[in-house]
Amino acid sequence: MNRRNSRATLAEPPALRDLPLFASVDSETLARLALEAKVETFDEGAAIFRQGDLVNAVVIVLHGYVKVLRIASSGDETLVGICSDGETVGEPPSGANETYRVSAEAIGPTSVLKFPAARFSRLMKESPSLCAAVVQDAKDKIVALVTEIEALKAQNADQRLASFILSLCPPGEEQCRFRLPYDKRLIAARLGVKQETLSRAFAKLREHGVRTETRDVLVESVSRLAEQCD
Repeated sequence: MNRRNSRATLAEPPALRDLPLFASVDSETLARLALEAKVETFDEGAAIFRQGDLVNAVVIVLHGYVKVLRIASSGDETLVGICSDGETVGEPPSGANETYRVSAEAIGPTSVLKFPAARFSRLMKESPSLCAAVVQDAKDKIVALVTEIEALKAQNADQRLASFILSLCPPGEEQCRFRLPYDKRLIAARLGVKQETLSRAFAKLREHGVRTETRDVLVESVSRLAEQCD
């Protein structure tokens, strides 16, 4: 796997107000954050940060996907989650000398927005709106994790795959075609199933109008697919 270093870019940071984390943050705080913002791009497999390293940045995905991993002492990796556009990776530090609890790696070409951790932490203490936004972001992550745990315990592999495919369908369309955002190996890890189990689940979905060719997917009826999630 290619693990080249990141490339710092000269691209202008996006309007911070457009990012979900900062939607309700006051303008003065956003202006101060913008002075510190830096865009970086990463190649496939490049480490954005590693478990155990000191937290030196708050990271938000701009474009692409980032896999979040927990690495055991044996070296075995467990996929904790996959972050996409607008999502924060990890948590801002609450104090000095904190370390990352997970590792983060790019899935394909990926760009992220970084803020120095110490500066971000100080601004959280000075800005009630930024602090509230970070707390809400943490709550949203907990809700997402609870939903994922519920799916792992209450749904079988076929239902989990149907729910995942349904989440990728454009809103308001009854029939759609799209490309899977990453390979089926990662999808299997995200859904908590073996690759052969995932292959059988894809085969069963053909009976319900879901056609796949490598990473290309055709959903003949979104409403019919939704019925398989229950």
